[in-house]
Amino acid sequence: MLSEMGALIERHGGNPYPAPVLQEVHLGDTPEVIKLVEDICAGIVQVMVFQTGVGTKALFDSAASQGREPEILEALAGLIVIARSPKPAAVLRRYKVRIDHMPPEPFTSADVIAAIKDLDLAGKEVAVQAYGGPNSLLIQTLKKWGATVREVSLYTWGLPEDVTPALGLIDDLEKGNIDAIAFTSQPQVGNLLEIAAQAGKEESLRNILAQGPVVVASVGPICTKRMIEAGFRVDVEPDHPHMGNLILALAEHLSPDLVETG
Repeated sequence: MLSEMGALIERHGGNPYPAPVLQEVHLGDTPEVIKLVEDICAGIVQVMVFQTGVGTKALFDSAASQGREPEILEALAGLIVIARSPKPAAVLRRYKVRIDHMPPEPFTSADVIAAIKDLDLAGKEVAVQAYGGPNSLLIQTLKKWGATVREVSLYTWGLPEDVTPALGLIDDLEKGNIDAIAFTSQPQVGNLLEIAAQAGKEESLRNILAQGPVVVASVGPICTKRMIEAGFRVDVEPDHPHMGNLILALAEHLSPDLVETG
């Protein structure tokens, strides 16, 4: 991902500055995950909502480690399967799992809700693969519709083993050496603040990202919401929540004449 983004940034005349602040931590075969696999295979779960590619793959990995991969794939054929976005959809297609519903862009919780609003979920057992954290809007809406809902976490976002690049980024932001910073997922916000807090620089970072002069970009509305909650300013958000669109929107913001003339 970093190399792809770096190439896009260079193509538009920028200098990439990679500073990872996330590391996927798979939770493995927790009792909650084992129970989910068991209940899918037993036909107890009637609707399955896959929210991320990472979480979808983690569920199949867990089923495989329990010796139940063929069983869960067969069971999913009899469920209503909902994919939040193309990322979980790609994993599902790789496993040849039929997808019944997927919302249009920008793939927010509200879009998911709109895509399935005509389903009769009253009395149905619905399992939601957690999006690295709780999704209160989706869960509360499903419950309001009469569904019995469980939200299961298959992974979480931890801090990277090496936070040196992130600390370097914070230092360079303070020195005014960075022209723009782009956030590509909402968990990055909390992790960057945590890294800054551990270095005694959280207040400084918050001030920079609230007041400038650095340009602050967000990949899409989910990320933007979290950034605004943290007090960050959001100068750039693409019309469609994709990495390529993010870099293009950022390039247009920084050098509109250059982008327009190619």
